[in-house]
Amino acid sequence: MKNVIEEVLEKVNGKAIVSKIEEQAQELEAAGMVGAAKKLREKADLQRRLAIAYEHYRFVRPEKIEAYRTRLRKKTEKRTMYSVEYMDLGFTPLEKYEKVPPGDVLKACASARQMGCFDSYEVAHIVAKKEVPDPIVFGRIKGCEDRFFIAQWDNDVRIEDILMPNEG
Repeated sequence: MKNVIEEVLEKVNGKAIVSKIEEQAQELEAAGMVGAAKKLREKADLQRRLAIAYEHYRFVRPEKIEAYRTRLRKKTEKRTMYSVEYMDLGFTPLEKYEKVPPGDVLKACASARQMGCFDSYEVAHIVAKKEVPDPIVFGRIKGCEDRFFIAQWDNDVRIEDILMPNEG
């Protein structure tokens, strides 16, 4: 019984290509070009993993992610005098994700790991964001607890909101 990797490689005449690349890498090593051989093997491995991934999984280009994020922000953005709140698409490495997914997702992840084509996995999820634009810039001096007003812009928070006109 063939594994998935062997099936994909056969589809693209992969065994012959992999064999040829390995032969070239061995020739490079015999000539003392170990770095070139390593680079050739890495390139071949990348191509092998990409062939498996594109064959078995749907893919999303970065511009599609950005377009979705833009649409989501426009749809959920709420502005107040002091902040902007909106929803965004966040990505968490799978090993740091703390919620338990359904069984079918666990099986799909285990299957993907068996394929051996991905370096890492991440969970895409909606996150709430809040921005407080237009800050005040303060200067600080080590050993002194005071903050020194440098500049401000717009009016969400102003030095006049913190200090009376004759203070500071």
